Amino acid sequence: MTASGANDGRIPVVVVGGFLGAGKTTLVNHLIRSLPHRLGIIVNEFGQAGVDGSLIERLDEDVQELTAGCLCCTGRDDLVRALVGIGMREHKPDAVIVELSGVADPTPVLTTLLDRAVRAAFKVTTLVAVVDARHVLQTLREHPEAARQLAYANVVVLNKTDLADPARLDHAGEVLRGINPLARLVRVEQAQVDAAALLSRDDFDPRVLEGADPVQHTPGLKTFTLRADRPLDPYAWQRFMTSMILSRPSEVLRVKGFLSLHGYPQRILFQAVRDLFTADAWDEADGSSELVVIGRGLDRAEYEEGFQACLTPDPADLIPE
Repeated sequence: MTASGANDGRIPVVVVGGFLGAGKTTLVNHLIRSLPHRLGIIVNEFGQAGVDGSLIERLDEDVQELTAGCLCCTGRDDLVRALVGIGMREHKPDAVIVELSGVADPTPVLTTLLDRAVRAAFKVTTLVAVVDARHVLQTLREHPEAARQLAYANVVVLNKTDLADPARLDHAGEVLRGINPLARLVRVEQAQVDAAALLSRDDFDPRVLEGADPVQHTPGLKTFTLRADRPLDPYAWQRFMTSMILSRPSEVLRVKGFLSLHGYPQRILFQAVRDLFTADAWDEADGSSELVVIGRGLDRAEYEEGFQACLTPDPADLIPE
């Protein structure tokens, strides 16, 4: 065991924050693949439907997904219970990684982790903020959570550098250093940080929380889940995706979920960050779809109606009377 914090017998805790779609889960998976340690993983989602937990690679890690709400507002008891569960395992992890929701203010979560009872068994060693290089400036202008995530970070991971031009990257770096000149800034693609170096850090200072302002959230931010119990028509889905997701980058901030498309043997893992998306074959299609939408000022009824219009006809409706 070489992770920091082990010398006093406590389990090190690395907190990973970052705004919606920055690449936090990609970073967590990179750490799992790269480190020879036994890890405990706690994932918090903004909303009731858990998707990120399904995307965490399953090795020997214990993955616990918290979907009762944003940890900074609700669910702090859930965080403590998750830590207790991990700490009571027969084979304790070498370290715990806590992935915050994309809209979490880190200060209440850190305060919970610094509670005397928690500190008896766990030690926060570093706070990481993952940043989307292409959208960082717009995100900072529009979302107060993003600036707070950066302000307390020990490490700022400027991710997706392959999607931003050099001038934008340089400007983003200057802005990030202005927000937090003490943090280590690393530029990466696909969250490919030096995993061993990250886990060996022990630079979190609890004093940074003294005098912290109340929790701040983007006004009007909401999330809902679209569900379907039979396959979607691929062409109808493409129209829905274009008109109601990709064409609204200022309102639709993050979409993620699994889709069953008619004629496709596997479910599709669909993820979108503003106007960029990926669609990858995942597991065997079961005819169901579940899609989490996070954005500002969205009309849930409009999205539910549009999503239901993508469904293929019910076989029962095709049987002649």
